[in-house]
Amino acid sequence: MEKRRVVITGMGSVNPLGHNIAQTWQAVKDGVCGIAPITQYDASKQKVHLAAEVKDWDPTSVLDKKEVRHMARYSQLAMASAKEAVADSGLDLEALDRTRCGVIVSSGVGGIAITEIEQMRCSEKGFDRASPFYIPSTIANMGAGLIAIAFGFQGMCTCPVTACAGGTNAVGDAFRHIRDGYAEVMLCGGAESAVTPLSIGGFT
Repeated sequence: MEKRRVVITGMGSVNPLGHNIAQTWQAVKDGVCGIAPITQYDASKQKVHLAAEVKDWDPTSVLDKKEVRHMARYSQLAMASAKEAVADSGLDLEALDRTRCGVIVSSGVGGIAITEIEQMRCSEKGFDRASPFYIPSTIANMGAGLIAIAFGFQGMCTCPVTACAGGTNAVGDAFRHIRDGYAEVMLCGGAESAVTPLSIGGFT
């Protein structure tokens, strides 16, 4: 069987260099460094005080305020990037066969910040007091799931968990999915938000 040609039609990103593709590419050309002192929490008692954070980003600038309340930060980053990628692609969503469109978005640790908060809260108040939103907001594949729901993509929806290779793994899997005839459109990439006391301590 002849292998099909696969092309990238749209891109999106929220990262330490920029809140969209245009800002990111300009920062790359300008030689901007995305690594700086940690601001998401007080890291003064830890050995490591630097990280590559997404700074000064308001998720409600691109996402619905009600949705944001129940989304881990990594899912917010994934969803915002996906929205930009779909808009950039020029796809006519209404003309697509959504059963032939899928999502492969990776995350290594999902909503680890929420896990840390819930662990500390429940250690004090009892584990039956865990938030009912804890599991659905923190699991690593929720970013992919939310994207599939948002765009009505009904094909393959999965989340490779391969640490720092996750996003690249997702792109490779999506490429093969289209090339080998399983789908016409795949929305793929990776999202992480792991600048937390435990994560930084672990990497230290």
